[in-house]
Amino acid sequence: MTLNDFANLSVVLTGYPLSTILPQLDTQHQAEEFLEFLQTPGNVPAGEMDNLAAAWQKATASGDPVQGVKTYIMADVTLARLAQNIIMLWYLGVWYDLATPLTTGSFAIQVISGKAYKNGLAWGTMGAHPMGYSEENFGYWNTVPPFLNPQPSN
Repeated sequence: MTLNDFANLSVVLTGYPLSTILPQLDTQHQAEEFLEFLQTPGNVPAGEMDNLAAAWQKATASGDPVQGVKTYIMADVTLARLAQNIIMLWYLGVWYDLATPLTTGSFAIQVISGKAYKNGLAWGTMGAHPMGYSEENFGYWNTVPPFLNPQPSN
C-alpha cells in the first residue's frame, strides 16, 4: 500500500481531512510511522495489507470511497478488524494485537510511540491533551477552557 493510498483510506476511516492525516508541511510524519508499522512483518498477518490495498482500490474505483469502504472492507470480517485497528491507531496511537481472538476478552495493546500517543486524534476531538503531556503553562487547569466558556456575542 502506498502512503497516499494509506492516507486517503485513513481519511475515510477517521473522518478527518487529508490536511490533518497527511499535512503538506509535515514535521511529525505520523502517517509514515503508522504505515511503516503496518508493513513491518509480524504486526499484521501476512497478506492482509495486500488484501486491504486491493479492497481500497475497489472502493475508490466504485466512485464513492465511503460506500466502497463499507462494501469492500467493513463487510469483510478480517479487513474490518484491520480497519478498526487503523482507526484506533490514528485516534489513540495504540495497536491491538490482531493475533488475539476478539472472543478472549483480553487484548495485547502496544503503544506505537510517544509521538503517536501525543498526536492521537482523540485529544483534539475531545478538546483535551494526552494524559501526562501538555504544552500549557503551570496552573492552566484552574481556568475554564475557552471552548467551554463561550463569550456572548454582541
